[in-house]
Amino acid sequence: MDVIERVVLAILIIASFGYFFWRVYYLYNLLKFAQPENRFDNPGKRIANAIKYGLLQLCHFKVNDVDINYAGIMHAMLFFGFVVLLLGEIELLLKGLFPGFSYEFLGKTIYNIYLFSQDFFVLVVLIAMVMAFARRLIWRPKKLTYHFSAYLILLFITTLMLTLLYLSASDMARVGVYNPYQPFSGFVYKALHIKYSPVGYQIAYWIHVIVLLTFLDFIPNSKHLHLIAGIPNNYFANLGPSMDLRELDFEDEEAESFGVKNVNELTWKEIHDGYACTECGRCAHVCPAANTGKILVPREIVLTVKENLFENVENLKENKELIPLTTDEFDKEPPMNTYLEYGIQIPEKALWQCTTCGACQAVCPVSNEHIRSMVDLKRYLVLTEAKFPEKLMEAFNNMEVNGNPWGMSPSYRMDWAKGLDVKTVDEEKDIEVLYFVGCAGAFDDRGKKISQSFVKVLQKAGVKFAVLGKKEKCCGDNARRLGNEYLFYNLAMENIELFKQYNIKKIVTTCPHGYYTLKNEYPKLGGDFFEVVHHTEFIKQLIDEGRLKIQHKIHETATFHDSCYLGRHSGIYEQPREILKALGMELKEMKRNRNYSFCCGAGGGMMWMEEEGERMNRVRTQQAAGTRAKDIVTACPFCMIMLDDGVKDLSLEDKNEVIDIVQLVEKALG
Repeated sequence: MDVIERVVLAILIIASFGYFFWRVYYLYNLLKFAQPENRFDNPGKRIANAIKYGLLQLCHFKVNDVDINYAGIMHAMLFFGFVVLLLGEIELLLKGLFPGFSYEFLGKTIYNIYLFSQDFFVLVVLIAMVMAFARRLIWRPKKLTYHFSAYLILLFITTLMLTLLYLSASDMARVGVYNPYQPFSGFVYKALHIKYSPVGYQIAYWIHVIVLLTFLDFIPNSKHLHLIAGIPNNYFANLGPSMDLRELDFEDEEAESFGVKNVNELTWKEIHDGYACTECGRCAHVCPAANTGKILVPREIVLTVKENLFENVENLKENKELIPLTTDEFDKEPPMNTYLEYGIQIPEKALWQCTTCGACQAVCPVSNEHIRSMVDLKRYLVLTEAKFPEKLMEAFNNMEVNGNPWGMSPSYRMDWAKGLDVKTVDEEKDIEVLYFVGCAGAFDDRGKKISQSFVKVLQKAGVKFAVLGKKEKCCGDNARRLGNEYLFYNLAMENIELFKQYNIKKIVTTCPHGYYTLKNEYPKLGGDFFEVVHHTEFIKQLIDEGRLKIQHKIHETATFHDSCYLGRHSGIYEQPREILKALGMELKEMKRNRNYSFCCGAGGGMMWMEEEGERMNRVRTQQAAGTRAKDIVTACPFCMIMLDDGVKDLSLEDKNEVIDIVQLVEKALG
C-alpha cells in the first residue's frame, strides 16, 4: 500500500471513529433530559450481572423454547465471534497504516493461537449468518421485525467474513505454504485454488475496510445500538423487587401532575432501555397479551419511547411543548407490526392490556424493565387525566369505599370463617403469624374455600394465628398496577398502621399478589417491621418441621400452574412442587412452566376489565389440559378463578379439576 493509500486510510479511520464517538456522546447527552435515578449502587453485583448476562451471554438461554434457544445460540456465536475477531480487525487496520505490522512480536506460540482463533471464529460467524438468513427467510417467526436494516447488517457481516477468508487464503497463496493454524482459510485456499493477485488483495482489503467502518457508524444509528448499550444495561439492571416502581410524593404541593406524560418525565434508565433493546422479539414471544390478539407488544413500548425522544430533541432543547408518549388514536385500528408505523406514540389501549406478569422482563437479554414504564404512563392517565377504561371506575370506587374491589361491605369480610373458630387480632394475643386473608379469600366463593382449607391446616399444625377480620383492607396491588397510586398509598398506609397497632411480626398470605405487595412494596412506606411468607412456603416449613403429618397419600396426576406473582416475581417454584410430591402426587409439567409460565390473565388489574381477543385463561387451561393431568393445581386465588372459568368454558369438568394446593394438603391430612 503506497503513501497516498495510507493517508486515505488514516483519514477514513479518523473520520469514521470520530463520527462514531460523536454519535455515542450525543446519545449519552440525550439521557440528561430524563429524570435522575441511582443505578450505581452495589457495583460488585452489577459487574457480575454484566459479565453473566452480557459478556457470557447467559441471558439468551432463560427459557425452554426451541426458537428462543436457536436464536440464543446464533446470537452467542455472533457475539463471541466479534469479540475475538476485534483483535484481528485492529491488526488489519494497523497493517494498512504501517506495512509489515503484525502481532508476531507476541511470540510464535501466542501468535499461532491467535491465528487459529481468528480462523475458527470466522467459520463460527459464517455459520451464524446461515442460521440468521434461514430464520428470517424460511420460517420467519412472527415476533421478529423485518425491516431492511436487519438484512443490511447481515450482508455487512457476511461480507466482512468472506473478505477475511479471501485475505487469509491470499496470504497463503502469496508464500505458497498452507498454514495449519488457519485450517478453514487453508481449506478455501486449496479447494478454490486461490492464486495471489496484488490487485485482488487490495480490492478485498478496501471492501473490507469500507464495510467495517460503515458498519461502525451504522451501529449507533440503527437497531444495533444495543451492541453499545446492551452490556451497560445489564450493569444498570434493577437489583430490587422485579417491579421496583418509583414512589410518588403526594405531599408535594407544587406538583402539577403525577405519573409520566412526556419522555423527559421518565428516568434515564427507562430511556436507556430503548437504546439497549435488541428487537429480538423474545418479549413478544412470551407476552400473554401479544399471543392472544391484543395490540400490546412489550418491545414496542421501549422502542417507541426511544423514537419519541429522538423526535422531541429540538422541543426539549428549546423548552417547547412535547409530543406526549401516549395517544388514544390507535385504539380502533391497531398497527400490524410496530407502533412506529402510526407515529411515535404508544396506544393507550396497549397499557391496559398488560397483566404485569413479568414474562417480558424475564426473557429480556438486556435487562429491560417494560412494566415500570407502562405503570408510570398509566399513573398519569389515572391520576392526572382521570382517563381509564370505564369498567375500572367501579373497581376503584369499591376499593376506596369498601376496602375491596368486589364492593362487598366490610361487615361480610369474616363470613368465610363461620364455624371455623377463627380468632381476630383483638381476640388472640401473642400470635405466631397473622393470616392476611386478602379480598379474593374473603369474598369470592372459590377463594373462600382456599381460606377455609388453609385455616384448617394451620389448626391441625397447632399454629397460633389470627386475622385482622373486618379491619383488613385490600393490599392495594390492583390499584397500583392500574396506575391508581394514590388509592394504593391510602390502602397500604391503613394496613401498615394496623400491623403496627397489633405488633405484627410475621404475615402469611394465600395470595401471591398480596405476598409480593406486602413483602416488597410496603417496606418503602414504613412497613418494614414484619416478615411475609406465602402459604406454600409456610406449609413446606410445617411439613419439614414435622408439625404437619401426611396421613393419606393422594395418588393422582397433577400439573402445577406457576402464578406469575409467586414464580417470576417472587422466585417461588420448588416449594409447591415439593409439597405435591410429599402428598404422593405424580407431577406432569406443562411446557410453559416455572419462569416460562403463561399468565392466567387476571394480573395487573385485568380481573376487573373486559378482555379483547382470545382469553388468556382459555389458552392456559388448554395448556394444562394438554398434560392429561387430572388436577390443575394453583397457589393463587386469582389463578383459581381464571382457570376454573377456563375449565368450564372448555367443558372439561369431567376431565379436570382446578384446586388450590392447600386444599390437597387438607385432604391428605385426613
